[in-house]
Formats: sequence, C-alpha cells, structure tokens
Amino acid sequence: MKSVTYRWQYAKNMILGGAQMRGKMGRIVSGIVCTAMLGGFLIGCSDNAGNAGEMRSASNDGSGKETQLLDGGVTNATGYPIAASPITLNVGIVYGAHMGDFTKYDIWKKIEEKTNIKINLKVYSDVEKVNLMFSSRDYPDIILRMDSAPQAISDAVDAQDIVSINDLLKYAPNWGKFFESNLDLKQQALMPDGKLYGFPFALIDEYSYNLRDQWFINRKWLDELGLKIPTTTEEFKNVLTAFKENAGKGSIPKNATPYYIQYGSNIGGQFDMYASFGVYAPGSYFIVEDGKFKSQATNPDLKEPIRYLADLYKNGLIVPEAFTDDWGKYTAAISSNPPMIGSMTSYNDQNEGYKDGKWWYPMAPLQSPNGKQPNIRRQTRSIWPRNFVIFKNNKYPVASARLADMLAEPDWSMMMNYGKEGVAWTKGADGKYQLTNQKIEADADKGLANYGIALLDENMFKNKIVNANVNKEGTREWAYDNIYKKYLPAKNLNYPPVPAGLLKDTEKLRMADLDKAINDYIKTTIANWISGKGNVDTEWDAYVKKLQSLGLDEFMQLNQKQLDAAAKLGK
Repeated sequence: MKSVTYRWQYAKNMILGGAQMRGKMGRIVSGIVCTAMLGGFLIGCSDNAGNAGEMRSASNDGSGKETQLLDGGVTNATGYPIAASPITLNVGIVYGAHMGDFTKYDIWKKIEEKTNIKINLKVYSDVEKVNLMFSSRDYPDIILRMDSAPQAISDAVDAQDIVSINDLLKYAPNWGKFFESNLDLKQQALMPDGKLYGFPFALIDEYSYNLRDQWFINRKWLDELGLKIPTTTEEFKNVLTAFKENAGKGSIPKNATPYYIQYGSNIGGQFDMYASFGVYAPGSYFIVEDGKFKSQATNPDLKEPIRYLADLYKNGLIVPEAFTDDWGKYTAAISSNPPMIGSMTSYNDQNEGYKDGKWWYPMAPLQSPNGKQPNIRRQTRSIWPRNFVIFKNNKYPVASARLADMLAEPDWSMMMNYGKEGVAWTKGADGKYQLTNQKIEADADKGLANYGIALLDENMFKNKIVNANVNKEGTREWAYDNIYKKYLPAKNLNYPPVPAGLLKDTEKLRMADLDKAINDYIKTTIANWISGKGNVDTEWDAYVKKLQSLGLDEFMQLNQKQLDAAAKLGK
C-alpha cells in the first residue's frame, strides 16, 4: 500500500511530465501512410492513431468464397483462428506479489492454440517501471492491468499513442453489446474526448462489488471464554477486554492484539467503526451524495467514533502498531496461524469460515449509543475500464480487438478470472458453471482476476454461475446475504470512477497539492486524538479552521467541477 505522500508525489510527477511533454511536442499529428498495389495485395493504409488497422487482402477459405483478411493480410474478420498465420503480441502486465508467476499461467497456451496468437508476456516489476514505460513511450503492443496513474493514460491518449476502440467494436460484438446495455459503466470508461480507449475487466457480481470489508471476530476465542458475538459498541469493548485479560490462556497467545486496524487504510482501516456510529466514510473522508461532493472530515458526528477509538487505545485494546504497520505487516498479521488477533476487517474470507473448524466468523456492524443505523461500507458498481489497452505501434489492432472479444465469451472469461476449468470451475451439461471455491496453488491453474479482462455480468452470476458459498455459513457470499446486505447505505456514497483529463493541468496540480496537505493533516490529527496525544472535543474547532486555511473549500470546488464534467460525458 502506498502512503498518501507517495501517491501525491507520483500523481504530481505524472501531471508535470504530461504537461512538459505536451509543451515540447504539442499534439502528435497522425502520419499519412501511402498505399500501393503489389502482386494484387493492398498494403499500407493506416494512420498513426491506429485507425482500426484495416489493411485488407483477399483469400479463399476453401469453400470457394473470398474472405477479408485484415491487419495487412493476417487477421480473419470472423471465426477461428483469429490470425490466418501465427503472430506474436507483446503484452505488458504489472507484477502482483500474490499472483505468482504470470508467465506460467496455462491461459496463454490455450489462447495460442485457439487463435494463432502467441502472447509474449512482459511483467513490469513495479509502478516505477510502468511510469518509465509511459515516459519513454517504449510501449508493448497491449497492456493489461498496470496500476498506472490516470494521468499517464490521459497523456498517452493526448499523444495519440493509444488506439481508440470505438471503430474496433465492430470486431468485438460482445463488448459492443455490453457497453450498449450498461451506459453507466460505459460512461466510467469514456475519456474526455468521448471515446473508449481500452477493453475492461467487468465482474458485475453483487457479492464482490457491493461490499468492501467483512468484519471478523475470533469465534474460537469467544467460545473458549463463553462469550457471544457482540452486537453493540459496549459489548465489543467488553469482548476485547476479555481477550486482553485472558492472553496466554487456551488458544489466546500472550501477545494477542484484541482489535487490529491498519489506521488510515481503505483496507483494514478504522472506517467501518465510523460507519457503526452512522458516519459513512468509504476509505477517505469525502463522499458523493446525489452528485455533490461532501466532507465527512468536518462532520461533527465524527467526534463520537473518535472518542470510542481513543478509549479502546487507552485501555490497550488497540496497539501502537496500528499506526505504523505497512501492507506487508497487515497481511501477515491477519493471516497468522494460529491467529494473534481478536477482531479485524478484511475483504476475503479468513480460514474458510468457522463451520470448517477454523477461527473467524463474520460480524455485523455494531450498534452505537447514539441510536443511528449502523452501516457497512460498500464498493461502487464499476468496471476496471482499461485493463486491455492497444497501442498505436501494434501491427494487429483488429486481431487484438478480436482477442479481447473472445476473452469476453463465458468460457474464456471464466478461465481468465477464476482459472483453469476442472480446477477452479466445472461446466455442467446444462451449461451452468460450478465454482469449486478451492484454493489454487499451482501458477498454471490460476486466473488473472482483475489483472486481466473478463465479461461476467449480472446475468452470468444470477443465471449461469453456481456458487455453493451462498449457502455455506461463514463465507463472504453467505455473510453478504445473511449479515451485511441490510446494513448497506441506501445510496452509494463512494466517489465514482472518473477519467483523467477533465481538469486543466494547473487545476490538477492544485488539486493534488490540496489533496496531500488536507489528507495528511486529517490523518495526523485524528491519529493523535485516538492515541491520546490530543483531544477531539477541545481541538475540533481549531482543526476545522485549519482545514479551511489549507484550502478545503477550493479542494471541494475542484472535485465538484471534475464530477460535473464526468457527468456530461457521453450525453
């Protein structure tokens, strides 16, 4: 996980780099490529912006009919294989520590067997390498997930380095239908010029997108102490106190941490505790309600959960490491076996659920003394809009688009997302897909999930995919239906995905500066209040005044301007 400071500096560098590049080069003019006739074949005929690459020649498919070959006489317009003769595509992807060795995945071999397209995979070890790729403009043919700053994509689009897929959708009918049927998701993918620049990872599963973290309690410790799952903040404190007082007894280790948070983090942070007191903060202190950008950082109702957290800290129920642990220490702490934690939050199931003889059990958000409806955080119904981006130096844009469309077909999307058939899932005679929900160890059997592309929409999950976890107590799916769904806020208050390039460079720089100053101050001040180095009640007015002096109003206005511009896209 990157710090706020790192994210700010990286974003600022990308903005400055893009502004300087445009200042030196201006807009790249599409080169004119001449045409010529050679031996009855048409060659050339494309522009630098990757104008669908429709270089055609005639061929015979064996039935006496002439068929079009595209991409300079290489790509079949329909049917398989996609390439009439073998071709290679250089494909970039960012390294994921939990994903294993991408190059060993079986999916690449299957793609080559089906399409005649060999994938030459280049794994970028970190975001700095991705940044260098964009700044040097040394692009592969395609990139999958790269975790690049949105500004990097925006600058590459401005420089006409990326191919718009608008004209390629005629070769990708699965994606064309998806965008036509999901205009809200299409709007998330549009760039400021109103065009699409990449194929998405679309997994529209309510169990996945509509719930951020589950809240877990150590059920084994509860059982050993004869305690029930807490339902109120007062009961929760009493349970944590019991965990602390019984450290070193039974399965509770001497170094037990009663309540673990990774302070300030969207994942595993303190935000679901805020929501128990009725203050919804989706992982930051800013929300969007009915299109309006609003601050929870200055909401006086925030004082109550801060007081509660400070009380837990004072009593040793939250440890100082909560403010210093990085992502690696967080993941090690929540996955330790046997556990050393009494309660924490995490997106994933932990140890496959208590009914399998394990430790953890999902817990509902707590009822606070103020009587307000407690909430659990949700995620936004969204897509990863550019998980398959085609660059202008790609000699086979039509073949690339057809490959993206093939990966949107159900069997291929299942392989891309979940992994190998027969390991991650099976397909019945009725055409339905049964998830095995087993842990996949071998890299060859793994799926790319959101590191690749896939098209698994609501229809697939409701009518085609059978997930036994729905009826398996303790799993995320079961917990969503039986515990969390009724605690989701009625409105989605999360900041929606928006493309880069909606503000001027000077405005983006200013917003990045304000973002850093404001969020650094919020994070530090609230950490001091929780850890006893200050007092939220006596210092609240000064805190709000300081935020105003740091430019909170201007920050709000710039975010609102960006939201308004995004709302106009596609209309």
